[in-house]
Amino acid sequence: MNKRRIVCALVLVLAALAASGCSVTHKVTADAAEAWRKELLDSSDIVKNVRITFTRPNLTCHITMTEEPPPELIDSILASARTFATVDHMNEIAKSLKWGLDISEIRLTIDSDRDAKTIEHAYYARYFKTFDASDNSEANIEAYSIWYEDNH
Repeated sequence: MNKRRIVCALVLVLAALAASGCSVTHKVTADAAEAWRKELLDSSDIVKNVRITFTRPNLTCHITMTEEPPPELIDSILASARTFATVDHMNEIAKSLKWGLDISEIRLTIDSDRDAKTIEHAYYARYFKTFDASDNSEANIEAYSIWYEDNH
């Protein structure tokens, strides 16, 4: 019975290691991402921190604020995101991370309270219109041009 428990525990540990190894999060330090991060930090005194990460196949920009941002600031951040989210910039980032595919989605999250578990504002843009990343037809490419509000 003891041996069975040990084997079961070992299988669970190995499964957890395999699952976590498949989705490693990388800090993004490509020039375009660093320039955008600094631009966001300088956009308002209430912007406390900006973290840009890549967890395959998605890029995430997480902005922490000291208080709820006014609508004008959110609009400004989204305009900045639209300017940043080009195929060229995403290819630069993918190359810097040795990711040989298109970045599927860019996620922008804004946290304005002290509860890290809740996100007050979330948006995303996609490279592909559908979930079929093998369909490279023009009809299936959004190329990060449309931003959606994520009503989590």
